[in-house]
Amino acid sequence: MTDTIPSPGAADSSADSSADDDMISDALRKMVTPKGTRPSTSARRGSESSVAVATDRAQMTYSLPDRPEPPPIPNGWYSIASSDDLAAGDVVSVIAVGRELVLFRDEHGLAHVVNAHCPHLGAHLGGGTVVGDSIKCPYHGWRFGPDGACVDIPYSDARIPSKACTRTYTVCEQDGFVFFWYHVNDRSPAYEIPTVDAVSDAEWSRAYPWRFELVAALQEMAENNVDYAHLKYVHRRKYVPSDTSSFTTDGPFSTVIEALPDGTEFYRHAWGPGVAVLIVPDLMTVYTTTTPIDRRHCRLNWHFHFKGKVEQMASEMIEGVTGDYGLQADVPIWRDKIFLEHPLLVKADGNIAEFRRWYAQFYEA
Repeated sequence: MTDTIPSPGAADSSADSSADDDMISDALRKMVTPKGTRPSTSARRGSESSVAVATDRAQMTYSLPDRPEPPPIPNGWYSIASSDDLAAGDVVSVIAVGRELVLFRDEHGLAHVVNAHCPHLGAHLGGGTVVGDSIKCPYHGWRFGPDGACVDIPYSDARIPSKACTRTYTVCEQDGFVFFWYHVNDRSPAYEIPTVDAVSDAEWSRAYPWRFELVAALQEMAENNVDYAHLKYVHRRKYVPSDTSSFTTDGPFSTVIEALPDGTEFYRHAWGPGVAVLIVPDLMTVYTTTTPIDRRHCRLNWHFHFKGKVEQMASEMIEGVTGDYGLQADVPIWRDKIFLEHPLLVKADGNIAEFRRWYAQFYEA
């Protein structure tokens, strides 16, 4: 990959690691755990239980004829699994980007993503097996190679039909995730995902995974990051940080920088619609991947990394970002709100309009 995203402040490595606790200012503590929060709910929002809770919510759907449709699924890179969850020979069925997909790791260690159904008689390849670098259909044994073409029909000596192929998706595996490229018209990837220093830096902790599924349109989740007013009314900030935050773009990349009252800055780098990294310098790096299941539902797979003694506060920090005053405060709003293509914005909402202009490129055919 072409770029690397360093952790801001990483160059100042002379500081004594024993000072890590002092670096967590009152302002930062209040950002992740506002005063008066209820007891930690991180235990019930762990990887398995959180998905169960979210699935119950995701089943709360509506059938209202006048309810606007959410935006279509945008083009971009999306995570389909964490690397550690896929061993050689594994075959996993996944619903993502409104499609049934199959993820498998071949005997050489490479990950592949293909459409789920065999073009022969429609069997689901998720019940198949890995043979070398191919996947074998469980119904009649047809095998499909890395490019999706059929390489073997075991009971026939006839020439393999040229149409005997299944759709494949470009895969990129790095920084602990397996990503696949989605484009509504099957075009090649338009950009690459930068790498993140904290993932491989020995000064940073291992990844703490956090997973969740929820009812939300992908664009509306991302739009939250430039909706500064909601930080006060939803997340209990004492002020609207419109004068201390900035939003900049560079092609398919964007950056939000926010300054806390004590001068601490944190950064959110977004690479297309489905991949972003939140960096609190020298404290916490959150590698967030958000994958649309369909137009109304999303799957989150986040990896938290902590520096030095801050790792001792891992549960508190994760709860602050994902808990009752973090992500969970947004969940019921996303679940019940509608997407307005032409919202009624005021001057203070200017970054939302700018964000939508940037985001529109991911809908281009």
